[in-house]
Amino acid sequence: MTAAPTRRRIGVAAVALAAGMSLAACGGADAGSSDNTLNTITPGTISFAFRSDDKPVSFVDNGKPAGFLIELTQAMAARMKVTPQYTATDFASMLPNIRNHKYDSAAFGTLATDARKQVTDFSTPVSFGEAKMVSRKDAALSTVDASAGKTVAITRGSELIPLLKQKVPTVTVKEFPNIAASANALTAGQVDGLFTGDTTALDLVTKHPDYTASPSITSGPTALPVAKDRPELKKALDDALKSVIADGTYTTLFDKWNPKGVPIPPDMLTTYPGMRQRPGAGS
Repeated sequence: MTAAPTRRRIGVAAVALAAGMSLAACGGADAGSSDNTLNTITPGTISFAFRSDDKPVSFVDNGKPAGFLIELTQAMAARMKVTPQYTATDFASMLPNIRNHKYDSAAFGTLATDARKQVTDFSTPVSFGEAKMVSRKDAALSTVDASAGKTVAITRGSELIPLLKQKVPTVTVKEFPNIAASANALTAGQVDGLFTGDTTALDLVTKHPDYTASPSITSGPTALPVAKDRPELKKALDDALKSVIADGTYTTLFDKWNPKGVPIPPDMLTTYPGMRQRPGAGS
């Protein structure tokens, strides 16, 4: 169905002020309309799921979505000539809800594993994932391998779970709904470590002086998920991503949001020839 203009304006304005409420107007029925060349759920818009607790990648600031992938997808949407809308949700439900057309994509760099490719398609890489083991300094896990025989917190549904279990078979994984819950468990001594992406790990260490982080291990390419029956949308996302990389927008936003000293992954520079590295990070 097609929502009336007034109804759309009210829906968008209200949800923009509250994380966790959908900004999308109703109805997947519009997805096939003749003027919706990108085949998005609602013509003229693109709806993104996002995690509200993954600073600086995506989080909520003063009631609004913020972070590197929020601003990157906003820049991409501008090139696609659609209005981006964001809904805070949990990680575990993202891919099923994109497959079922609740959201068009996710402002979250999802590891594009073979198993996940059975559920959705993916854009070209938005990054290449690296992960660290975060622990308390008074009981430090100096490497990821040091988690052998220990209990480690990981966000529910994360592909880091099988990665860690493959690398450290004797680890016990305890799943939590979000990073904040995992960090609380680490502080309380309920777990020995917290396994998460590099950027999130560095943010945690900055916020918690009693935390330390191990060297990184590579987890693989991350990308924006999109339903398999939306090839037009996938192509538009790919083209928009290439555009923001080519004109330097990606590098500018990466430099804005990532902790000092974190370089754009070398695999990104290889994947996108001519891409500019973050200033001061080398090449």
